[in-house]
Amino acid sequence: MTARFEQVNVFSTHPLKGNPLAVVYCDAHDYSDATMQAFARWTQLSETVFISPPSDPRADYHVRIFTPTKELPFAGHPTLGACHSWLNGRRQAVTYQQSAIGIVEIRQVDDQLFFEAPPIIEQRTFTDDEFRRCLAATGLCSAEIIATSLLCNGPAWHCIVVDSVERLMEINIAYSAIPDLKLGVCSIKEHSQGLVVRAFIGGDAVEDPVTGSLQAVLAQWLIGAGKLPHQYRAQQGAYVGAEGDVEIRQFDGRIFVGGQSSTIITGDVTVL
Repeated sequence: MTARFEQVNVFSTHPLKGNPLAVVYCDAHDYSDATMQAFARWTQLSETVFISPPSDPRADYHVRIFTPTKELPFAGHPTLGACHSWLNGRRQAVTYQQSAIGIVEIRQVDDQLFFEAPPIIEQRTFTDDEFRRCLAATGLCSAEIIATSLLCNGPAWHCIVVDSVERLMEINIAYSAIPDLKLGVCSIKEHSQGLVVRAFIGGDAVEDPVTGSLQAVLAQWLIGAGKLPHQYRAQQGAYVGAEGDVEIRQFDGRIFVGGQSSTIITGDVTVL
């Protein structure tokens, strides 16, 4: 079966320094779950999305999101990358994406797309064991940590705020300490002028270049705690050679996460 295929660069103005996404267009029953999972494993990108017509009349299209090892209910850069691909250069002020987490609203503002941050469905303090493991993984000491919280909006992120950007960038992660955790470590810039973020995926032993779901929960947490203004920019990915640029805005009192996307590869793919 031949289908439209694209690779999209998300969250960067540089076409090769954001987070890449594979996009496949299909009908809802064209591919089995096993085939979609196998294709996502074959791309070896952090996520692959399959776009099909929506089953919910409120939505413009439907997505399923796969990592190389599993399906996700939601992820940020696939949400923006899929919308960028689906729009295909068209202007549309508001787009509605259907996924396993429900309907996600996406706003188009100038040359950027913004998705509404999904609700945090779980928030709690670290357990003592989680805290010890995160210290072991990062090499941080307690005095260097300003705040911690487990935040889940589909993916569950163990989030840490570090006292300086310099210390954040010095972290050399030990993935063996967090094989089952997603760890988001950040530092607030001087005078609360934004955020620098790093994301460590314990199960895959990789640092993600730019992570929309993590940026969403950090914004909800830190804005709500009064540590960041309602609009700011966040940088992510410098440690792994990326130039991730994420903008946080509020529309109608709701937090949205945005950035630029660009199509890098377009053509057809044949999946038997």
